[in-house]
Amino acid sequence: MSKRRISETMKQQLWRSVLSYAIFRPESALVLAGTIICVGLSLIDLPWLPGEWWLWLIFGLIGEALIVLTTLRDERVVKRIMDQMFRQEFDVRKLRSRDLRDKLSQALEYRDAVLTEIDRKQDAVLDGYLTDMARGLEDWIAQVYRLALGLDAYGRDTVIARDMETVPRELEAFEKRLAREPGSAVRQDLEETVAIKRSQWKTLQNLRDTMAKAQLQLENTLSTMSTVYTQVVLLGAKDVSSGRAQRLQQDMAEQIRALEDIRATMDEVYRMSDQG
Repeated sequence: MSKRRISETMKQQLWRSVLSYAIFRPESALVLAGTIICVGLSLIDLPWLPGEWWLWLIFGLIGEALIVLTTLRDERVVKRIMDQMFRQEFDVRKLRSRDLRDKLSQALEYRDAVLTEIDRKQDAVLDGYLTDMARGLEDWIAQVYRLALGLDAYGRDTVIARDMETVPRELEAFEKRLAREPGSAVRQDLEETVAIKRSQWKTLQNLRDTMAKAQLQLENTLSTMSTVYTQVVLLGAKDVSSGRAQRLQQDMAEQIRALEDIRATMDEVYRMSDQG
């Protein structure tokens, strides 16, 4: 698979997909059809057809095995299927927000451009570094996708949107009512209600701020991807010894960690808002 490295789970799926493609490609269908016809004709003892039925069966099996083997060794086929799997796993159509769809599509385009440059560089010194970078791209896109899904869910959450509008008004109304009833018998209940509303509003504000940070992190990630692509284009073997290549890989790792952190924060704040 050239310099592209993927996770073990995705690798198993890839080989299953490639094997399925090899078995069901048109050439396989022709070999299978020809084998069935020749075996059938051989069994009815046609005088003009040479060979025994089992010989035709062996020929068919050998032909099918050669098709499967050449397909598995065809890097262009493997890459095409791998790219199809990748885009199916990180499907932009699952996002309802057009803006987020555009951003994920842009991230996928950067990923494709970087991988194209990685495959183009035939340098033994760079190979080890580039394979690690290709593997890092998978993790990077996965984090971008999860972040986009979280932002998309937040943008579509009608309950959160409603509470953002109603909770501050309700809190203000209860605070005013509490101020008007200093010695009322229901004051304790009002204080509890105000405390609950304040906690709810604080959680909602935290959620809003976290989503704003997540949106900015997504923008930063796309900018970094653009920079990574430019650096990979300019990358040479001498850059490995100079430390430039390692710094570029560190930038990728930092972005992945930043996405993981903001995603974990999103999950935690969202969970708290649900409980509230």
